[in-house]
Amino acid sequence: MRTLLLTLFLAVRAAEGAPPDAPLPANWPRARPLSENATALLSSAREQSSIVAGLLDELERTDMVVYLADLLAPAVQGPLSHMVYLTNDSKSRYVLVRIDYWRVSPTERIALLGHELQHALEVAAAPEVRDGIGMKELYKRIGWESQKDRFESEAAKAVGNRVRSELHRGGKRPTLVAKAPTP
Repeated sequence: MRTLLLTLFLAVRAAEGAPPDAPLPANWPRARPLSENATALLSSAREQSSIVAGLLDELERTDMVVYLADLLAPAVQGPLSHMVYLTNDSKSRYVLVRIDYWRVSPTERIALLGHELQHALEVAAAPEVRDGIGMKELYKRIGWESQKDRFESEAAKAVGNRVRSELHRGGKRPTLVAKAPTP
């Protein structure tokens, strides 16, 4: 499974015309966007949500690397966002977060990003998690199985709701300046 996910990651990078070892934006050493839209989402979220900005800052103090993708073909059903454990090395653990570009508004994408960053921080706080099975065991302890092999936590739900409230209180609707992803 890990090999399949790494292959998918490399295919996404190649489809964008970027070699797998292409430099990533220096302002996000631990949050690594895999597309123009993911870069726009990170920029917009950091600018418009102090909560997301705080989560990104906290992520920088961990061993987690979060790849952010939105390039999967539109889905009619399934989760609007999710995180999977990719792999680890001696210095870092790597996860992939996908946020559905097609079915949600810019405001909701930012809230989902906050939600998934909270999940990444939950995994970061558990150094024993070194693979997908370990992540599953973590969520059995700190959360619950919302669907078969899909887990949730109260903290991540709360963060998503707080980001939504923050964005709505701000009075302006978030906009993400980027092109539509190509399926």
